[in-house]
Amino acid sequence: MTVKQLSCLFSFIIILFSCNENNRKKVSNAAISDTIAKSIKFNKLKKLFVVGGFDGNGKQDTIFQHNYSKKTNTEIEKSPDPFENDWEIVENWFYNQKADLYLTINKKNQDTLHLGTAQGLYCLINIGDNNQDGKDEIALVIDKLEMSRVNSCKIYSLCNKKWMQLKQFGVHEDSFDFSTNKAPIFGDIKGYLEKQNNKWVFKDYSRQSYENEEEVGKMKLLKLDKCN
Repeated sequence: MTVKQLSCLFSFIIILFSCNENNRKKVSNAAISDTIAKSIKFNKLKKLFVVGGFDGNGKQDTIFQHNYSKKTNTEIEKSPDPFENDWEIVENWFYNQKADLYLTINKKNQDTLHLGTAQGLYCLINIGDNNQDGKDEIALVIDKLEMSRVNSCKIYSLCNKKWMQLKQFGVHEDSFDFSTNKAPIFGDIKGYLEKQNNKWVFKDYSRQSYENEEEVGKMKLLKLDKCN
């Protein structure tokens, strides 16, 4: 056998060994991924809804929460339980599903409010017709895929058949802590958005400055502008 032939044979052996090694790694990684997937504990994904007169036609509407997987093109019904799995597993699962959190109304030709990739909503509240434009507004807090417990409440209204954000203010997620086995449905955000004397009042957790000492820590009357 010539030197050239020996060199070719040696190169072939190296390539063959490399291919086998890569295949073993792929099989090993697949086995690890499969093991992790099987160990994930799932539960039914909570989805909220709220009833009210949101489009101004005098009839009751229902707004539904959805969480859709753009990976499988199906509605997400079950997801990793955040209380039974490592947070990183929960976070990665939703991003891997390309989850799309959004709201719809139970009527045709209505705008869809997309809220991004998230687990869901902490709350979805009908706060009534605060700005006196003939339509109820909604307040919501997104259950984000992050470790920080500082969050924000967003208030929306249907303006010219399109969802518009009218206000945003800071809240702390300790308002949504609970000690029961089942998460309650929150009709307010304790300490940040409450109904007092039949009027909604709020406090901005993110606010840094006040005009006087009397305002510090106090809740203020919620006032919303009309749609533009």
